[in-house]
Amino acid sequence: MMAQDSGGFSSDYQFWMQKLSFWHQASTLETQQDTCLHLPRFQEFLRQMYEVLKEMDSNMIIERFPTIGQLLAKTCWNPFILAFDESQKILLWCLCCLINKEPQNSEELKLNSWTRIFYVHLMSSAVHSAHEVEL
Repeated sequence: MMAQDSGGFSSDYQFWMQKLSFWHQASTLETQQDTCLHLPRFQEFLRQMYEVLKEMDSNMIIERFPTIGQLLAKTCWNPFILAFDESQKILLWCLCCLINKEPQNSEELKLNSWTRIFYVHLMSSAVHSAHEVEL
């Protein structure tokens, strides 16, 4: 079952990489509407991504999905995606999968550092959003 799930995930991965690049490059009403239109499907993709990633160690993730950093970075910086707590929560889970608990080399240390930066960004976005709601 895992192989079947990850196979479908791989083709979806390419689709969402292209979609995120499109959303990232243009800040028009059209891209905002497109993001909102596709958000439920994208959140489902994030859930599937987490299910795949949690079964792998961080080295295997990078080997299998070398552009995962780009995908997560573009997701982390998209305010329309981050506007939903569910998206933030799943993104945090995905980022946690990238942390190498015992880094062996500079590449693994760099990945851990990068991952922590985005983790902090997401956490501060969540706190900022919660503060705005209180006001």
